[in-house]
Amino acid sequence: MGALPTVFGQPGKPLLVAPPGSYKPTRMMQAVLDPSMINDPMNDDSKSLIRSMSDNTYTLFTRFQTPDPGIGPREQAPMLDEEHAWARERAFMHRFSWIEVLVPPLCLGPVLPGLAFLLGLWLYQALAAPGVDIDRIVGDSLGWLAFATLLFMAGWGLHNYLRDTRDPTKRYWKSMPDQGLVELEHHTLVAGISLWSSDYDPDCNTLMQWADGELKCVQGSGVSQWLLAQTAAGHWLVLKEEYPGDFSYGPVGRIPPLDKQMQPRQQLAIAFAPGTNLALGRRFSGPPMPLIETPYWLSAYELKRLVEAAHHWIFFPPNRYAVVNEEDAAWVQRLVDRAQTSVGPRPEQRSPAAVRSP
Repeated sequence: MGALPTVFGQPGKPLLVAPPGSYKPTRMMQAVLDPSMINDPMNDDSKSLIRSMSDNTYTLFTRFQTPDPGIGPREQAPMLDEEHAWARERAFMHRFSWIEVLVPPLCLGPVLPGLAFLLGLWLYQALAAPGVDIDRIVGDSLGWLAFATLLFMAGWGLHNYLRDTRDPTKRYWKSMPDQGLVELEHHTLVAGISLWSSDYDPDCNTLMQWADGELKCVQGSGVSQWLLAQTAAGHWLVLKEEYPGDFSYGPVGRIPPLDKQMQPRQQLAIAFAPGTNLALGRRFSGPPMPLIETPYWLSAYELKRLVEAAHHWIFFPPNRYAVVNEEDAAWVQRLVDRAQTSVGPRPEQRSPAAVRSP
């Protein structure tokens, strides 16, 4: 089955259908895949990433989930049940596995030494000694070849074992959930606006959601609520909530009922795995935050740009989780203005205050 086209749209605007393969990765991911982009002055974050580590997406993923000394001290607190469940879920991806250690040497080990030996003999025959009897040499060397093969397999397996048992990421996640601690980063939310996106991925269409005291895997609808809030420190803060359900291939998704949507309050504490920027949960407290509800659906470009600005996944200091940098703040304000304008002078809102940068 071929790749499906991606459908985007907004109320009152023509339907946009992106053909398969037309979606372009973010600037950061483009820089990861193409080192030449470090000369682009618009990609300062990508420059620091590429200069500080290898050009490898898995390396970025692993580094993001490993304690970073560049992250400053934060308040520590006991884990809540949901945060503990997410910690165990993350730790499962980094567990030690004998399959990863033994399968490569057991599957490829018996073949590679003999293949290398034969290729060497053929090259020797072709370049130096055309009359050499390869069959006789192979027959006389079977015992040594078997010994070399066993030694190669044992060395490969030992290398894999030492690599995984000494891997700092695996060692961190092996003990981290049992410690029962998270680090908290506090924000005071002044006012915000709610936007929506519909971005269905047929290759990854499930969600992990906390329900009935456990994490459950449910079908994702592709609909996400984006909360853009002003903090007391003058920053834009971007929060995202994904919703389960059936996906509609229409130009927009279906907004869930109000009681299913995010209910933000003025005090927010984001819980992180200690020493990392990997969020494990959100803790709201205090009075409700003034919030403007809009039916504004993000376009494909707006969604791509907002994902970059939000810093929710695979980012590094000095960037902060969910906090928009100064260079993106003006664009976020223009997005908020478009959302407010598109719904007219009286959008549904939980507070009459408009959202503006201080």
